[in-house]
Amino acid sequence: MSTNKWNELRDLALKQLEEHKLQGRVDQDIVWLLDLINSSPDYYTTSSCSGRIQVAAGAHPGDKGKLRVIAKWHRIIQPEELTLVLSSTNEDNVWFSVHPPIFHVVARDLRAAKRLLVAARNSGFKHSGIQGLGKRIIVEIMSMEKIETPLRLHGIQIVGYDSLVLLVEAANQALLRGKRRLSRLAEVFYSRDKTS
Repeated sequence: MSTNKWNELRDLALKQLEEHKLQGRVDQDIVWLLDLINSSPDYYTTSSCSGRIQVAAGAHPGDKGKLRVIAKWHRIIQPEELTLVLSSTNEDNVWFSVHPPIFHVVARDLRAAKRLLVAARNSGFKHSGIQGLGKRIIVEIMSMEKIETPLRLHGIQIVGYDSLVLLVEAANQALLRGKRRLSRLAEVFYSRDKTS
Protein backbone atom coordinates (compact mmCIF):
# COMPACT_ATOMS: atom_id res chain seq x y z
CA MET A 1 0.00 0.00 0.00
CA SER A 2 1.34 3.43 -0.88
CA THR A 3 2.20 5.90 1.88
CA ASN A 4 -0.46 8.31 0.61
CA LYS A 5 -3.18 5.63 0.71
CA TRP A 6 -2.07 4.50 4.17
CA ASN A 7 -2.21 8.06 5.50
CA GLU A 8 -5.60 8.61 3.91
CA LEU A 9 -7.11 5.49 5.52
CA ARG A 10 -5.45 6.24 8.85
CA ASP A 11 -6.71 9.84 8.89
CA LEU A 12 -10.22 8.66 8.07
CA ALA A 13 -10.19 6.09 10.89
CA LEU A 14 -8.86 8.62 13.42
CA LYS A 15 -11.52 11.14 12.39
CA GLN A 16 -14.20 8.49 12.85
CA LEU A 17 -12.78 7.62 16.29
CA GLU A 18 -13.04 11.28 17.35
CA GLU A 19 -16.68 11.34 16.21
CA HIS A 20 -17.39 8.15 18.17
CA LYS A 21 -15.78 9.66 21.27
CA LEU A 22 -18.08 12.70 21.01
CA GLN A 23 -21.09 10.38 20.61
CA GLY A 24 -20.10 8.36 23.70
CA ARG A 25 -19.56 5.21 21.64
CA VAL A 26 -16.03 4.52 22.93
CA ASP A 27 -15.35 2.78 26.26
CA GLN A 28 -14.10 5.61 28.46
CA ASP A 29 -11.54 3.48 30.29
CA ILE A 30 -9.56 2.78 27.10
CA VAL A 31 -9.65 6.17 25.39
CA TRP A 32 -6.13 6.88 26.71
CA LEU A 33 -4.85 3.57 25.30
CA LEU A 34 -6.49 4.06 21.91
CA ASP A 35 -4.91 7.52 21.73
CA LEU A 36 -1.53 6.00 22.62
CA ILE A 37 -1.78 3.27 19.95
CA ASN A 38 -2.97 5.80 17.39
CA SER A 39 -0.01 8.06 18.16
CA SER A 40 2.19 5.55 16.31
CA PRO A 41 2.56 6.24 12.58
CA ASP A 42 2.57 2.46 11.93
CA TYR A 43 -0.87 1.67 13.43
CA TYR A 44 -4.44 2.81 13.85
CA THR A 45 -7.32 1.25 15.76
CA THR A 46 -10.73 0.22 14.55
CA SER A 47 -13.34 -1.48 16.78
CA SER A 48 -12.11 -2.04 20.32
CA CYS A 49 -13.59 -2.94 23.72
CA SER A 50 -12.13 -2.63 27.22
CA GLY A 51 -13.82 -5.86 28.33
CA ARG A 52 -17.42 -6.37 29.39
CA ILE A 53 -19.94 -8.42 31.32
CA GLN A 54 -22.98 -9.27 29.22
CA VAL A 55 -26.38 -10.94 29.37
CA ALA A 56 -27.83 -12.06 26.04
CA ALA A 57 -30.70 -14.14 24.70
CA GLY A 58 -30.48 -16.70 21.94
CA ALA A 59 -30.30 -20.39 21.16
CA HIS A 60 -26.51 -20.48 21.47
CA PRO A 61 -23.95 -17.94 22.75
CA GLY A 62 -21.98 -18.19 19.49
CA ASP A 63 -24.92 -17.06 17.29
CA LYS A 64 -23.59 -13.51 16.91
CA GLY A 65 -26.09 -12.47 14.27
CA LYS A 66 -29.02 -13.96 16.19
CA LEU A 67 -27.94 -13.22 19.75
CA ARG A 68 -29.81 -10.31 21.35
CA VAL A 69 -27.93 -8.37 24.02
CA ILE A 70 -30.19 -7.68 27.00
CA ALA A 71 -27.65 -5.90 29.21
CA LYS A 72 -23.94 -5.13 29.20
CA TRP A 73 -21.53 -3.43 31.56
CA HIS A 74 -17.90 -2.36 31.07
CA ARG A 75 -17.46 -2.34 34.86
CA ILE A 76 -17.90 -4.71 37.78
CA ILE A 77 -21.51 -5.44 38.71
CA GLN A 78 -23.57 -6.37 41.76
CA PRO A 79 -25.57 -9.64 41.99
CA GLU A 80 -28.76 -7.57 42.31
CA GLU A 81 -28.15 -6.03 38.89
CA LEU A 82 -27.94 -9.46 37.31
CA THR A 83 -31.03 -10.66 39.20
CA LEU A 84 -32.99 -7.62 38.00
CA VAL A 85 -32.01 -8.21 34.37
CA LEU A 86 -32.86 -11.90 34.59
CA SER A 87 -36.25 -11.26 36.20
CA SER A 88 -37.13 -8.59 33.61
CA THR A 89 -36.87 -10.92 30.60
CA ASN A 90 -38.97 -13.92 29.67
CA GLU A 91 -36.55 -15.22 27.01
CA ASP A 92 -36.24 -19.03 26.96
CA ASN A 93 -32.44 -19.06 26.64
CA VAL A 94 -30.38 -16.49 28.53
CA TRP A 95 -26.57 -16.48 28.54
CA PHE A 96 -24.15 -14.75 30.88
CA SER A 97 -20.67 -13.93 29.67
CA VAL A 98 -17.48 -12.03 30.37
CA HIS A 99 -15.60 -10.81 27.31
CA PRO A 100 -11.93 -9.85 27.58
CA PRO A 101 -10.41 -6.64 26.25
CA ILE A 102 -10.12 -6.74 22.47
CA PHE A 103 -8.46 -4.33 20.06
CA HIS A 104 -8.43 -4.35 16.28
CA VAL A 105 -5.32 -2.57 15.08
CA VAL A 106 -4.50 -1.95 11.44
CA ALA A 107 -0.76 -2.19 10.77
CA ARG A 108 1.11 -0.34 8.04
CA ASP A 109 2.76 -3.55 6.80
CA LEU A 110 3.37 -7.19 7.76
CA ARG A 111 6.58 -6.35 9.59
CA ALA A 112 4.75 -3.86 11.86
CA ALA A 113 1.94 -6.39 12.37
CA LYS A 114 4.34 -9.14 13.46
CA ARG A 115 6.15 -6.74 15.80
CA LEU A 116 2.84 -5.76 17.46
CA LEU A 117 1.63 -9.36 17.65
CA VAL A 118 4.78 -10.55 19.46
CA ALA A 119 4.64 -7.59 21.87
CA ALA A 120 0.92 -8.13 22.57
CA ARG A 121 1.40 -11.82 23.34
CA ASN A 122 4.36 -11.01 25.58
CA SER A 123 2.08 -8.56 27.43
CA GLY A 124 -0.40 -11.32 28.31
CA PHE A 125 -2.75 -10.96 25.33
CA LYS A 126 -2.25 -14.62 24.40
CA HIS A 127 -5.29 -14.94 22.12
CA SER A 128 -3.99 -12.39 19.65
CA GLY A 129 -3.47 -13.00 15.95
CA ILE A 130 -3.36 -11.48 12.50
CA GLN A 131 -6.95 -11.45 11.21
CA GLY A 132 -6.66 -9.85 7.82
CA LEU A 133 -4.04 -9.87 5.09
CA GLY A 134 -6.07 -8.28 2.32
CA LYS A 135 -6.23 -4.55 1.67
CA ARG A 136 -5.62 -4.00 5.38
CA ILE A 137 -3.43 -5.99 7.76
CA ILE A 138 -5.45 -6.28 10.98
CA VAL A 139 -3.98 -7.46 14.28
CA GLU A 140 -6.60 -8.65 16.76
CA ILE A 141 -5.29 -8.21 20.30
CA MET A 142 -7.25 -10.18 22.89
CA SER A 143 -6.57 -11.56 26.35
CA MET A 144 -7.82 -14.83 27.78
CA GLU A 145 -10.32 -13.84 30.48
CA LYS A 146 -13.62 -15.28 29.27
CA ILE A 147 -16.69 -16.82 30.90
CA GLU A 148 -19.81 -18.14 29.14
CA THR A 149 -22.59 -19.90 30.99
CA PRO A 150 -26.35 -20.34 30.63
CA LEU A 151 -28.62 -18.69 33.18
CA ARG A 152 -31.81 -20.08 31.65
CA LEU A 153 -32.29 -22.89 29.11
CA HIS A 154 -35.60 -23.79 27.46
CA GLY A 155 -37.37 -21.60 30.02
CA ILE A 156 -35.78 -23.35 33.01
CA GLN A 157 -33.72 -21.29 35.44
CA ILE A 158 -30.27 -22.93 35.69
CA VAL A 159 -28.65 -20.74 38.34
CA GLY A 160 -30.19 -19.86 41.74
CA TYR A 161 -29.51 -16.63 43.64
CA ASP A 162 -26.72 -18.06 45.83
CA SER A 163 -24.95 -19.32 42.72
CA LEU A 164 -25.49 -15.97 40.98
CA VAL A 165 -23.54 -14.28 43.77
CA LEU A 166 -20.59 -16.62 43.14
CA LEU A 167 -20.90 -16.19 39.38
CA VAL A 168 -20.87 -12.40 39.64
CA GLU A 169 -17.83 -12.56 41.92
CA ALA A 170 -15.96 -14.73 39.37
CA ALA A 171 -17.09 -12.47 36.50
CA ASN A 172 -15.91 -9.32 38.27
CA GLN A 173 -12.51 -10.89 38.96
CA ALA A 174 -12.14 -11.97 35.32
CA LEU A 175 -13.15 -8.51 34.07
CA LEU A 176 -10.65 -6.77 36.37
CA ARG A 177 -7.85 -9.19 35.39
CA GLY A 178 -8.39 -8.27 31.75
CA LYS A 179 -8.48 -4.54 32.48
CA ARG A 180 -5.23 -4.78 34.48
CA ARG A 181 -3.52 -6.07 31.32
CA LEU A 182 -4.24 -2.77 29.55
CA SER A 183 -1.30 -1.02 31.21
CA ARG A 184 0.98 -3.87 30.11
CA LEU A 185 -0.17 -3.38 26.53
CA ALA A 186 0.47 0.35 26.87
CA GLU A 187 4.09 -0.41 27.81
CA VAL A 188 4.60 -1.75 24.27
CA PHE A 189 3.96 1.74 22.92
CA TYR A 190 5.77 3.62 25.70
CA SER A 191 8.84 1.42 25.05
CA ARG A 192 8.63 2.21 21.34
CA ASP A 193 8.67 5.93 22.13
CA LYS A 194 11.79 5.52 24.27
CA THR A 195 13.66 3.61 21.56
CA SER A 196 12.61 5.73 18.56
